[in-house]
Amino acid sequence: MTRSHKFDDSIRNPFFSLVGRRILLIMVCLSGFFTLLTTVLQSYWQYDEAFSQVENRHDEIEHIHAELIASSLWIYDLTSVQERIDGLVNLPHVDYLAIRSENYLFEAGKPVDLKKMVNEYPLEYDDPDTGKTQRVGTVYVESNIQTIYTELTQRFFITLLLNLIKTLLVCFFILLVFHYTVSQRVFKIAQFLRHYNPLDPKDDKLILPRKRFIMEREDELDWLADEANKITNNMSTLYRNIMLERERLSDFTHVSSDWLWETDADLKLTFCSEPMRQAFGLGANRFPNLKDLVHGIGCQQFVTYLNHQQDFAMCEETIPFGEQSRYFVFQAIAHHGVNGFRGFRGTGIDITELKAAQFELEALNQNLELTVDERTRELQESMEHLTAAQEQLVESEKLAALGSLVAGVAHEVNTPLGIAVTASSVVQDVTKTLNQAFENQTLTSTQFASLMKQANESIQMLEHNLTRATRLIRDFKQTAVDQVSEALTEFDVKQTLDALIASLHPETRKVPVTPQVVGDNNIRMYSLPGVITQIISNLVMNSINHAFEDTQSPEIIIEFETQDDHLYLCYQDNGCGIDPALHHRIFEPFYTTKRGRGGSGLGLNLVFNLVRQKLEGELQFESEPGKGAKFMFLIPLSLSTRSSRNVSKDKH
Repeated sequence: MTRSHKFDDSIRNPFFSLVGRRILLIMVCLSGFFTLLTTVLQSYWQYDEAFSQVENRHDEIEHIHAELIASSLWIYDLTSVQERIDGLVNLPHVDYLAIRSENYLFEAGKPVDLKKMVNEYPLEYDDPDTGKTQRVGTVYVESNIQTIYTELTQRFFITLLLNLIKTLLVCFFILLVFHYTVSQRVFKIAQFLRHYNPLDPKDDKLILPRKRFIMEREDELDWLADEANKITNNMSTLYRNIMLERERLSDFTHVSSDWLWETDADLKLTFCSEPMRQAFGLGANRFPNLKDLVHGIGCQQFVTYLNHQQDFAMCEETIPFGEQSRYFVFQAIAHHGVNGFRGFRGTGIDITELKAAQFELEALNQNLELTVDERTRELQESMEHLTAAQEQLVESEKLAALGSLVAGVAHEVNTPLGIAVTASSVVQDVTKTLNQAFENQTLTSTQFASLMKQANESIQMLEHNLTRATRLIRDFKQTAVDQVSEALTEFDVKQTLDALIASLHPETRKVPVTPQVVGDNNIRMYSLPGVITQIISNLVMNSINHAFEDTQSPEIIIEFETQDDHLYLCYQDNGCGIDPALHHRIFEPFYTTKRGRGGSGLGLNLVFNLVRQKLEGELQFESEPGKGAKFMFLIPLSLSTRSSRNVSKDKH
């Protein structure tokens, strides 16, 4: 019988199902084993129970009836004795009973010839008068146990037969349920997959049969059917895509001007594109050895790569075709399997036109190099002039800032000096009046006290304003020297910043704003104080010129602290802020929002260069429109000697 016939019979008849028959056989064997085991255990329990009943019956005769029989023998009531044993023989499991005394023998029932259980008990009578126990005879009991064996055997086989019938019926119904719920549906899935053809996919989906009451609405086989539908759909789609790719590759192979080729392990061509066949004059069914084919036209490098049996690329060869030579670039992938090298798959690209263009380009490059060298020299000269102009503008910016500082301080110093001159005139007038009154002897004590009071007030005013002018000149001198000089020295950070802010007072009062310096008075640096004052001065002037046009209460806060071996310096104002779109441009040279109104665009660029180049520090910037600007610096507390030499070199 063929497999196809077996397959069809298994769908129709459950007994032809190999899996069903195997399951039925296993269930019958297991059920038979457990049925036999339980039947044997049950028979053993019945056997034990039957013998226990016989023993209990004999014990009953010994302990209950023996005493009554002994009393009847004692009083010679022989009729009562016979009646009692006749009644006892009718009890279950008592087949023969005999009473023996000295002169009498009483029997009831028939003696057992086969297997029997025998017990003999003494008949004793307790005399109430003397209180002694007298033996009056014995009672002999026989029970037939052959009937017990026969009954137990019958029960065993009947129970075994009934359990066997029950097992067969249960297994049969289980086989039917398995056939309808599992086998038929599995065969349905197998039949669907068996007739599935990706070349001619049907639109019908696999739908499994369903039996009410013995199947769930959706079980594992339904899931399997769904997955089978998905797999077949995916296979159909994949096969269609493969056929489409195969057709596309075939079309590309025929229309491509490149050479496509494939070899086996012996380097014999198994495939080559039409342009390659035409180039070598190969027939449709001719597949020569590739190495011999290219060796004959002088492609030695190509042959060497083929002999190595490894991937290769950029193998450039010149192939003669009649009177004309063409240039090709070969590349290939070597395929290796369990048994070693299996062959190549590669291409040959015609680069003749590219080679011609390359030769023309090389000729052009020779002329272009001369032109590029000439333009490079001109550009280098222009860059040198531009660098010199930028350095000159930076120095001009620094001198302009210093000049503005000088003008502001000069204006600031004029005020206390003017007051001092006025106070000096008042002192001269008081002294003159006092001398005249003294010479004329008209000086009174009241006039003397009044004049002396005016003189003292004028002297105090004179002293106060001269002191103020002296402090302004000292701070200006320190700041001006620092800004002009770039000498490496040790200085107090708080004192240097306070002096700078005091010298900038003529500019800050125009807003007005009073910068606040917050930091430890004991922090000292070994660095360039002029560079630091130049940075803070540029930031303050930048805030004054750009930040506070629409600010009600202008504020500038300068905070500093030490972080390990660095000084953290934070400059912050509450001005109009800077739009995020301009953040990447604020440090560019010559970029300013006040072009034509005095802005040069070098202030923040100078700050950036001084921090990164002179102080070897880092700079960060944060700003949002309406929330001011924040500049954060991290500067070494001590510059190295190398840095000092670099500063001096840059200065010269």
